[in-house]
Amino acid sequence: MWRSPKIIVVDDEIRICESLAYLLKSKDYEVTTAACGQDALVRVGENAFDLAVLDIHLPDIIGTDLIEKIKARNPDISVIVITGDANLDSALASLRCGAYDYLRKPFEFEEFLRTVENALNQKALKREKDKINHELYRSEEKYRYLVQNSPDIIYTLDADGNFTFLSEALEHLLGFTVDGLIGKHYSTIVCEEDRDKAQWFFDERRSGDRAASGIELRLKAVGDVQQNESVRRHLTVELKSMGIYEKSAIDGERRHVGTHGVIRDISERQRLYAQLQNAERMESLGTLAGGIAHDFNNLLMGIQGRSSLISMDMEDSHPVLEHLHAIEDYILSATHLTKQLLGFARGGKYEVKPTNINELVLKSANMFGRTKKEIIIETQFHNANIVVEADRRQIEQVLLNLYVNAWQAMPEGGTLRLETKHVVLGNKDCRPHQIEPGRYAHLSVTDTGIGMDQKTLQHIYDPFFTTKEKSRGTGLGLASAYGIIKNHAGIIHADSNVDHGTTFNLYLPISEKLVVKEASSEKNISNGSETILIVDDEDMIIDVGQALLKRMGYQVITAKSGEEALEVVHRIGPSIDLVILDMIMPGMDGGRTFDGIRETCPEIPIMLASGYAINGQAQKIMNRGCNGFIQKPFSVSELSQKVRQVLDTTGGLR
Repeated sequence: MWRSPKIIVVDDEIRICESLAYLLKSKDYEVTTAACGQDALVRVGENAFDLAVLDIHLPDIIGTDLIEKIKARNPDISVIVITGDANLDSALASLRCGAYDYLRKPFEFEEFLRTVENALNQKALKREKDKINHELYRSEEKYRYLVQNSPDIIYTLDADGNFTFLSEALEHLLGFTVDGLIGKHYSTIVCEEDRDKAQWFFDERRSGDRAASGIELRLKAVGDVQQNESVRRHLTVELKSMGIYEKSAIDGERRHVGTHGVIRDISERQRLYAQLQNAERMESLGTLAGGIAHDFNNLLMGIQGRSSLISMDMEDSHPVLEHLHAIEDYILSATHLTKQLLGFARGGKYEVKPTNINELVLKSANMFGRTKKEIIIETQFHNANIVVEADRRQIEQVLLNLYVNAWQAMPEGGTLRLETKHVVLGNKDCRPHQIEPGRYAHLSVTDTGIGMDQKTLQHIYDPFFTTKEKSRGTGLGLASAYGIIKNHAGIIHADSNVDHGTTFNLYLPISEKLVVKEASSEKNISNGSETILIVDDEDMIIDVGQALLKRMGYQVITAKSGEEALEVVHRIGPSIDLVILDMIMPGMDGGRTFDGIRETCPEIPIMLASGYAINGQAQKIMNRGCNGFIQKPFSVSELSQKVRQVLDTTGGLR
């Protein structure tokens, strides 16, 4: 059963004790404080602490002596030393006495918490290591079995650094034979760039002045290990070792006679760590991109609305109308760009419906193929329909981005192969991508183009990263595709080699729901006479929305905040037929405003309007019974049809 780690903080400065205790308690640690060494020893004798944080200079005892006495009472306790000394002699002396780490005053709280967490993690690892060692020493036969079957390389060196023993994992991890390395110096397998670091590490073991428990090194990999992965010329490992000493029979002095240790392959750990870092970076960039797209969509809404209002007053033959139509085309292009930004931001699915992926791929391939006659498109679909819950437009956007990339990678023409399958992904496949195991639609898009090297592959989903000429790409296509597929709880993965083409593999969860046919959209303007309340904190959106709705014949009331909207609903709620509600507002946001309106006047239909897509907060509001959603920027025809649809569906109040 899990318990909160127990920590004792020892410092004669009460304020420091209290501050550190408060900080640690906020992280759910169980904390005890002591103002002197003797007090600390009493508490250590009474409690099984996991960690001691102590000042190196205490009034009643020398820090190193206190460490030794604490260790004598509780050998498993980890110790972090705090020092204000300008030099590090006392800190290094503490490390030699068994302290885990030290911190120099003043230090950042984040650094302190990170050091505490690392110390506790190290203690847990040590406990696990001690358990394994206990099992190893139970019998010689079991020891040998464990050594030879360990995934890590276990080794021993003589006093000169030559190998005297190597476990069989050596051949699997590095490709060397055990017999071929016995008697040779350890530097034989260390990459040249890391040899100085390795020498420092082993010299430290020789002297007995330990300041590091292990190091990362790059070791040479040869033979069959390299045949399947030509880009890897080394293996990154974590190397740990301990010196082997014996007492001289003549003078009783300890003499270094060798080293034993473990070499662990951490390439997978590094890959997962890099994947985590990349996911966190993409998440941060996505939040930024989403915010920019939201604000930009509001600006586009203002321009779109004003352009529509002007064009509604003009005859079809008016010479300015041509320019207004051009402005609307530019707005449409800008809208596509913001949709890519929102896609990268994992900004949500606008309209999710059960979709036949075979039909969607065929439709997009036919549309693309009509404009790119120089490439051959081959398809191989699963023999039955594969249904996924998806935003069709977003998945089409992903597919078209992949098609365009494939076409540009085949300047002399080539073949684009599209294939769909029904597959089952297990925990091993899904865990790195943080998705649920189960049945998935597998879609592969393969070209016979120029391919990519491994360095390029590592950056293809970065926003604004492109290998194309400035005029041919924004660097948002694959970033957007990554965000969209991730937001559909799926996986997107690329395999490529230079001159051997590229394959993008997409996985989307299969749905048991029935496919919904798309309804055709009309561009006619639908008018009305009902009363509509617009709630938005942007004056530009209020002005444009009010003007457009009035031109359609509606009575319009406006509110510039959630609080003002609730006041209007309290006052004249029964006379309001529809509320158009912005989601992102300062103070009372769209969610709280929606709940307030529903509580006061539950019959009023409410339609969300946002520069974001339906995701997160917006989806939660929709799930609570919101009657509709419209994405900014929208045209006058889109607004009129959406308003009319909600009013006709709900019947209004009047």
